[in-house]
Amino acid sequence: MRTFGILTRLVIWDVKLQARENVYLFTVLTTLTFCVFIWLLPDRAPDTVVTGVLFLDPAVVGTSFVAAIVLTERSQNTLVALAVSPVRPSDYVLSKIITLTLLTFAGGMALVYAAYYPVPLDQAIRFIIAMAFTGTLGVVGGVLLVATANSMNHFIARAFPVSVVLYLAFLAHFDVVKGVWVWILLGLNPGHAMLRSLLWAADPSNISTAEAIYAFGYMGLLIAAFFVWALRLYRDNIARSAT
Repeated sequence: MRTFGILTRLVIWDVKLQARENVYLFTVLTTLTFCVFIWLLPDRAPDTVVTGVLFLDPAVVGTSFVAAIVLTERSQNTLVALAVSPVRPSDYVLSKIITLTLLTFAGGMALVYAAYYPVPLDQAIRFIIAMAFTGTLGVVGGVLLVATANSMNHFIARAFPVSVVLYLAFLAHFDVVKGVWVWILLGLNPGHAMLRSLLWAADPSNISTAEAIYAFGYMGLLIAAFFVWALRLYRDNIARSAT
């Protein structure tokens, strides 16, 4: 119960910090930009195009904003304060994941309604599931990338090659790469799993049942692995701050 109370207070603190740092304003502007792009698409644009835009949202909102927030807190010696407080590293990391995943999720669902309005209930439920997974993966990935970054430039230097690798998944998404080569070249690429899940959300007939199981199973595995990895890094960082 005490742990839940600490986590709740951290979530409230993160919400206030994100508001003060204009994260919500930038999220609205970013989402509106993507919405305008979607509205400019021709009627009945292919699901591959719409889901390709939805794929970019976790990368822009989740990954980038988590880096900005963590680096801001680090400059304010937040980790030093955490080292002498009852807050556990897991509470700190979970708070970031909860607040920024919800933010990413809200932006993503706004794009879904911009693209598919009126959205049937079954399709909305599928997108809620898919965006929850893709948003969480994007945020946890950002938390991991920024864990040991010294500055925003350092983070960008790390994030750029990762983004290039993720965007290679578009080769399969738009059928440039087909057949067995998709799995040979992109089977381990998180971006491929994210795009498959979004295609499933748009219309289950877009992918096979096996692909859907792969997409959500792989994302779930990565989220768990990245969380444990990030937790270890932040625990080490907080311990060093105490010395």
